[in-house]
Amino acid sequence: MQTYLEDCLWGKFLLLKGDFISDHMQVYGEWSEAEVALFRLLLTPESTVVEVGSNIGTHAVALAKLCAKGRIYCFEPQRPIFTLLCANLALNGIVNAHALHCAVGGEAGEVEIETSDYSQPFNYGSFSIDKGFSTESAYAAGTWREPVRLTTLDSEPALRGLQRLDFLKIDVEGLEVPVLQGGEALIRRHQPMIFCEANKVETFGAITGALRRQGYTPYWFAAQRFRESNFKRSTRVIQGSDVNLIAFPANRPRPALDLIEATSFDQITSGQVKAFMLK
Repeated sequence: MQTYLEDCLWGKFLLLKGDFISDHMQVYGEWSEAEVALFRLLLTPESTVVEVGSNIGTHAVALAKLCAKGRIYCFEPQRPIFTLLCANLALNGIVNAHALHCAVGGEAGEVEIETSDYSQPFNYGSFSIDKGFSTESAYAAGTWREPVRLTTLDSEPALRGLQRLDFLKIDVEGLEVPVLQGGEALIRRHQPMIFCEANKVETFGAITGALRRQGYTPYWFAAQRFRESNFKRSTRVIQGSDVNLIAFPANRPRPALDLIEATSFDQITSGQVKAFMLK
């Protein structure tokens, strides 16, 4: 595991050599900034945010700064990645973030997950607690397993005293439904906006079904990663976009954005949903 420091849009970051997201941060000084622009529209300085799957903190730092008078609760199960998350919160003087080294799912307990020495170039943001490193592609380096605490949003002690929850962000590589099921009471009580990755046809129906059963309407938010006006003004174009859902409860007004309700995964595959681009 080799790390290095980089000056980026939202502050100084400790990055991981060979990591996919870290490579983007090195080239552009930012990661999926179109998503952060959406967060800026939806949140206030007093907002409380829960982020399930914080990775190294590229969005956690931005969210903590956007909600400087509020709180953010960051969950990350990979122990070496969690140490980078904590380092990046500390490097940027973030004191309103609560970082928790645990996995989030549909039940509480303990789970064994894959780990490694993190020296293999890879997309460590694609890690999932059930498939480990091989969620999107085969992992070429050696691995071993180690236990990590498994919690639910409803049973997590750090969340019991919440007076408000404005925004729930979920990026768990295919395990979105268990996270939603394990947080039904929290979601029902606070009615947060929910931002959830939905880039797999296999899980799309289950995710949107779970959201609708809880009284939410999901909309597509597909974002290009590259911006012409990126922080480092790099002209190098790394192709790629991220496909997510932004879901609003019935009692919360939807912002005036050109969003398309998510009714079928064919909307993405047929190109009906265009990726947001910020110049």
